[in-house]
Amino acid sequence: MNTISKITLLFTMLVGFAINAQHHQEESKHSLSEEHGKHKLAVFTGFTHVSAAFYEHETHEESIGKWIPTIGVDYFYTLNEKWNLGTMIDMEFDNYLIKLDNEEEEERANVLVTSFVAKYNINHHLGVILGPGVEFEFSESTKNFFVLKAGVEYEIEISDGWEIAPSLMYDWKEEYKTFSYGFSIGKRF
Repeated sequence: MNTISKITLLFTMLVGFAINAQHHQEESKHSLSEEHGKHKLAVFTGFTHVSAAFYEHETHEESIGKWIPTIGVDYFYTLNEKWNLGTMIDMEFDNYLIKLDNEEEEERANVLVTSFVAKYNINHHLGVILGPGVEFEFSESTKNFFVLKAGVEYEIEISDGWEIAPSLMYDWKEEYKTFSYGFSIGKRF
């Protein structure tokens, strides 16, 4: 079993465990925002897969992509029981090359992705996220790309407004696409 399969299996097992544990807890009669406030601040950690990235900069061998450690900060404001507005800021910690549509190569180093998103809560725990953003890269040949972020998040209340939320995100970037997964730990206030 390769590394990608092991990571995917582990993530699936964690989400399954979290969902199963949540079924054994008593459902709250009020939404989290009614109990703990309309604001949510969270820290994200996970991995981003860049399928267009080269493994070897010198040889340019064809690759199946690269997994990049990612951390981020999310802020959401609850409008009502179904809708939230927010911003998601993620930092990818690696250097890699991608091949652009015009066959040129672009180096990406420690990419920062900022997105302004809307979140629709399907139920008390599961939400769908969608919104535009920009990918910034800070090097001499800087090119910034438009981003459309889409994903799902499953919120699990821990206690006193604290929650953990596994998530899966997909970013359609102007020149390439990325897939990320991880979890955030957040506090409502």
